[in-house]
Amino acid sequence: MDRRTVAKGVGAVAGAAALGVFPASAEASEASQTTPTEPSLYDRLGGYFGIAAVVNRFSDKILRNPILKKNPALKAWNRTQAEARLPGLKFGRTLWIAAAAGGPFVYTGLPLSEAHTEFNLTADEFAEVGKEIVRALDFYGVPEREQQELMAAYQASMSDVVTATEQDTTTT
Repeated sequence: MDRRTVAKGVGAVAGAAALGVFPASAEASEASQTTPTEPSLYDRLGGYFGIAAVVNRFSDKILRNPILKKNPALKAWNRTQAEARLPGLKFGRTLWIAAAAGGPFVYTGLPLSEAHTEFNLTADEFAEVGKEIVRALDFYGVPEREQQELMAAYQASMSDVVTATEQDTTTT
């Protein structure tokens, strides 16, 4: 999927919303037949396919990110498990984002705290993953508002993902 496809999906969703294609809530329908309900972040990101494209890109970039490669546990995972597990991880990340963005999904993977414990991630490493997500969103031309909303959901997961301080990583 290329950038134009994701951007087109986001643009089509926005255009459809402006034209009133998305169904309004019962209250909104009663109040005004001409005021459409705003689409969810999930819809504004292009749905599952748009989210999957972004996840695919940032997941691949994380593996090569020089800052993240300094983490010994991430480096070992990349070397020994990435080839077999990355496709499933991309699915899980897509499902998590789709659910967090208001899509018709429930994240059923491991709790984030359990899934990330072995990596002993720092706040700086968490921030670097966030930067890769933003770079992927930029690559696909996702508007600033949607980026901010998605990154707010990502930031909300920080306490479940970050388990180390900078001191922890310099002493190991």
